[in-house]
Amino acid sequence: MTEETPSTADTKRAWPALIVLAVFAAISLAAMVLPFDSGTQILDFLHHVKESPFAAPAAILAFAALASIGAPQVVLIPALVVVFGPWLALLYAWIGKMIHCSAGFFVGRYFGAGLLRKHAGPKLTLVMEQLAKRGFLASAAIRLVPTVPSVVVNVAAGCTPMRYLDFIAGAGVGSIPKMTLIAFAGDAAMRGMSGGGIGAWLTLAAALVLLILIAVIGRESVKRLSEK
Repeated sequence: MTEETPSTADTKRAWPALIVLAVFAAISLAAMVLPFDSGTQILDFLHHVKESPFAAPAAILAFAALASIGAPQVVLIPALVVVFGPWLALLYAWIGKMIHCSAGFFVGRYFGAGLLRKHAGPKLTLVMEQLAKRGFLASAAIRLVPTVPSVVVNVAAGCTPMRYLDFIAGAGVGSIPKMTLIAFAGDAAMRGMSGGGIGAWLTLAAALVLLILIAVIGRESVKRLSEK
């Protein structure tokens, strides 16, 4: 019986991850090539499924899928707010985000660190080092500050020795402040444009200020973690 070499075994193990990455790449390419008005099409889809008994899972899975191909949450969350209101939108978006983060983590974990480490730039290398050393804290802090795209962070985390539970707990906690503010900023903007008065615009302004403050705090937290 022929013995399997390490390189052959690694190649076989890489196939499922390569397939997943190929699917993501194909969807991303289609999104760029085909005519697609993201905001309008997302809203049309959500309005279509709103009265369905499958509205919640459809909204959650749509968020997870679109986030996994790089759609920004500043577009996805307000779209959910328009259809479901801020509280349900926040809940659906958060669950979708956890699915999206988990998928990326396990693609990275299964595929292995070699290829990503080989091609990672200095910023991504620093992120991977902090995730490996700080686990929960780094996973939470990096969600507060716009650095490396979330899709890349999730895959990079899977390529480190950190535990999945530390990663997903940090991602879950760290995502709440920014997602909450985006949801209620979107709701305030809608109320303001619908004649909600000065209170709606003040709420929107406060949310935007807090988003900036969170980004500053997150950046300082990441900086402190990198210095330890």
